[in-house]
Amino acid sequence: MIPAPTHFPNDSSHRVALFLKPAERDDFDRLEELTADGLQAARKAVEDLTNLQIQFDRTATANLTELQQAVEKRRLLNDRFVDAANALRTQLAGMEHPEDCAEVFDRIAQELGQAIALSNRVRDLLSAERDVGWHRGIHD
Repeated sequence: MIPAPTHFPNDSSHRVALFLKPAERDDFDRLEELTADGLQAARKAVEDLTNLQIQFDRTATANLTELQQAVEKRRLLNDRFVDAANALRTQLAGMEHPEDCAEVFDRIAQELGQAIALSNRVRDLLSAERDVGWHRGIHD
């Protein structure tokens, strides 16, 4: 916020101050922030999953490994990440777990869902930009 002037000159000169409300940024202006938020959600989910004292089956372990690699490489915007996160989320939903872990499983599912949603949103925005550019004659 811009502070209001504390004094005004009273000689022959004058000052005009124009205070504008900051313009809201749309999702396209926030691509980096959306991607970083998705990575943060995925990182939290991976941390929560690795802290669980539960033995996963082979498929869930493979999906968790794929998710860990994507987070380590900071790669959120590809099909491998989305497929692994979706598969892991589905597997966790169908998994038997102790009642005292229900809150943790819900939080993990929410974090994975947020990471997937943000990944899809950024990919949709980038795809839309590419398509609009193509229609405007940018064919690279």
